[in-house]
Amino acid sequence: MAFQGNKHKVFISLYYDEGRDFKKALIDWNEAHDHSLFDDDSVGENEIDDQDKTDEQVRRIIRKEYIKQSSVLLLLCGPKTKTRKFVDWELQAAMTDDPEDPNNKKCGILVINLPGSSNGVRAHTSEEKALVSGPSTAWHANKSRADYERDYPDLPSRIIDCFANNGCPIAIVDWDSVWGHFQNLFTLIDFAYQRRDELVYDTSAPLMGRNSTGQH
Repeated sequence: MAFQGNKHKVFISLYYDEGRDFKKALIDWNEAHDHSLFDDDSVGENEIDDQDKTDEQVRRIIRKEYIKQSSVLLLLCGPKTKTRKFVDWELQAAMTDDPEDPNNKKCGILVINLPGSSNGVRAHTSEEKALVSGPSTAWHANKSRADYERDYPDLPSRIIDCFANNGCPIAIVDWDSVWGHFQNLFTLIDFAYQRRDELVYDTSAPLMGRNSTGQH
């Protein structure tokens, strides 16, 4: 099957207990169609020792050794994804240019809600809305951080920061809208890539030092 559009190098971020089967499904599909869209380089639980390292040192390790030359980060988001510190580390690294390598730029980001997630969907153009929405989707504008936290309760706080403080146009789509509809996924990844240079991420929050309970 041939897909219409540009092919990009993608890093998949996830909490393994929630997303491993979904990531495997994407990897298997990718290999079956001979498309090199996905890198199998996500940071595993306790794989990076952050003891005696600064936030910047941790970010640079992930950027240089894991995310590498990826141009889009694909976040598989379940109910507990936001509680995992290595997901936060990956997001922060993906939101930052590598100062030592001008070709290793910040990534575009696309979020896929896994089954069980309570997040809504999000889009920024009419074409993108057609790809992420169902027939009963009601679109409305979020104005405050409380609005974003209400509509995307399972989203990592670092992305909520980018919505509330910088209005970053990061799209969010449900798994059922892309699984079996791979042209949709292919196109949404391309949209994320195309807007990455114009995105102004909020990376001011310190890296998570430990996994959280997810409770407020």
